[in-house]
Amino acid sequence: MGKLKPWQRINHFPGMSNIARKNRLAQNLEKMRREFPREYSFYPRTWVLPLELADFRAQFDSSGHSSRFYIIKPDSGCQGRGIFLTQKFDNISPLEQVVAQHYIRKPFLIDGYKFDLRLYVLVTSCKPLRIHLSHDGLVRFCTQEYLKPNADNVAVRCMHLTNYAINKHSENFQGNKNLDASDVGSKRSLQWFMQYIATEQGQSKADALWRRMGSMVVKVMISILPTLVREYESTFFKGTGSQIKDITKGETPMQCFDESNEKHPTIVQGSRCFEVLGVDVIIDHALKPWLVEVNHLPSFATESPLDLDIKSRVIEQTISTIRVKSGDRFNYEQSERCKAEARLYSQLGTKTGSIETKTPCFRSQVEAILQKFAPEKLEKVDALLNKYAGREAKLVQLVEQKYLEPEYLPRKTGREVIADAEDADPEISVSTDCSETDNDTYLEDQLLVNFDRLYPVPSVARAANYYIPDYKALKKYVFAQDKKRLKRMSCPLRQNRGSALYFAKGLPPLVDGTRNSRDGRIPWGNPFRNSGEAARERKVLPMPGQRQLAAADRLARGFSSRQHSSAPSSLGINGSDGLCSNGRYAQKVASTVAHAKEWRRRMDDGRNHRNHTQVALQPKTFLFTQTAETPRD
Repeated sequence: MGKLKPWQRINHFPGMSNIARKNRLAQNLEKMRREFPREYSFYPRTWVLPLELADFRAQFDSSGHSSRFYIIKPDSGCQGRGIFLTQKFDNISPLEQVVAQHYIRKPFLIDGYKFDLRLYVLVTSCKPLRIHLSHDGLVRFCTQEYLKPNADNVAVRCMHLTNYAINKHSENFQGNKNLDASDVGSKRSLQWFMQYIATEQGQSKADALWRRMGSMVVKVMISILPTLVREYESTFFKGTGSQIKDITKGETPMQCFDESNEKHPTIVQGSRCFEVLGVDVIIDHALKPWLVEVNHLPSFATESPLDLDIKSRVIEQTISTIRVKSGDRFNYEQSERCKAEARLYSQLGTKTGSIETKTPCFRSQVEAILQKFAPEKLEKVDALLNKYAGREAKLVQLVEQKYLEPEYLPRKTGREVIADAEDADPEISVSTDCSETDNDTYLEDQLLVNFDRLYPVPSVARAANYYIPDYKALKKYVFAQDKKRLKRMSCPLRQNRGSALYFAKGLPPLVDGTRNSRDGRIPWGNPFRNSGEAARERKVLPMPGQRQLAAADRLARGFSSRQHSSAPSSLGINGSDGLCSNGRYAQKVASTVAHAKEWRRRMDDGRNHRNHTQVALQPKTFLFTQTAETPRD
């Protein structure tokens, strides 16, 4: 992806694998569920194996049997391969990368058959986040009537698994040969299903189910939003200027010279990525949607007229939202030539002009707004323009949003507006849902006729007083947690454990003098010790006593340090009564002490560079004892 040119687009976001892989999806949603248990209750309890094997084993009894059924899925599997149901722990390999979930035993049935929904979700941008949900999708039925799982039918895949790749090979599979007959067959449309729910359960329950599925999609995307934004920017804008970045955020496009020069073309606009996700959902008997998985490579095969009708509309309207033109490459290359000529002839001199000459338009707009709402903040205009150098349009946008928004939107005082602009991180700022509605959003709403905008939340949904999750709080939490995680990964020495990074404001002090330097380089001192502190003398260790000597001897010979009859002392020490009568004891102690002194002397000579001869001593057990006379009888 990093090799794509600015005028090119790709139908995948870097980092989307964090929800496309089953184990990463489970880990991200579980982190959010610990903080927001109510908002993230749409995902069955999941264990990532073998990482959580011990916790998963605790769900079974001592014989490895459980009263509940678990569905086991390979981490990177697709099309139903490797999926099975089990009640026994022994059926699960502890070495395979799989996920284990609670099996939904009471799904919503139509004509006695289990089914799942394939929702088509379009993500047009990650910064700002824009998500759309297609009105139409697929309803995929099993080909055998559903019965609660037991030991007899647990292996019947066409009864419990709704994957189209599995059921299409069944002899009971019914294809769709006529587009008008949408109420028959093993694959039906999502619009038919919503009409069926409205007819059987009521229109209010159908609308509530649609809203719950939409909010579920948004929550899944928010769980990986920091990673998505970071990988998006590191892939496409690594080592580039801030002009292209500002365009991806829906700001005014920069031109190759200045704002008043209209004859020069603008550079490429819009997001560099877009993606159509296939979200699989199962509805239980209480009309609660449960997330099954997220597919970043949904199948667009058209094996029936129904597939052709639904998928062609999804792809056609998706392509219409891509902001590409035939002259994008020419405009970009011309813009790069303009910049190169400007650098060559010093027409755009960097940092030569003052703030007033570089951004007269932005300064006048900011000053006009502050003069009316917060005149006490006029003195901070220079500091704000310096901070948002190259992002002046973003500064104007922030000020306008806080002071010039309609009355029905949440508003802040004039003092808080500039404070937010000063404290906001230009790279990963968390703004309100309404402020993320830009011109690109309105344009996409007009082009995506068969889609509903999920995020930013449309004003119609807010005016209808429906329950809307606090997406702002969710985003704030995930960005804060991601920031902490990056600090732990990138700066492990910054932990408050007396690290050298916290010892002093600057670098560690230099060693006084250069007497120990080599090649004229001044060595650094110990940052935990003052530079003028004198070297401490080595503490003289006392000689061990008789009992300590006997215990050390027993340990060296592989016995316990405590006195025992099975571990006689080689030094002739007899229990706690002192030294036994052994004529060779004094000679052995003297030899040991002499060897230790010689070893210590040679090591000191080598350390002080007084004797450079190689010292090779034969290993020997060193025993230290008091100088004593030969023990008496």
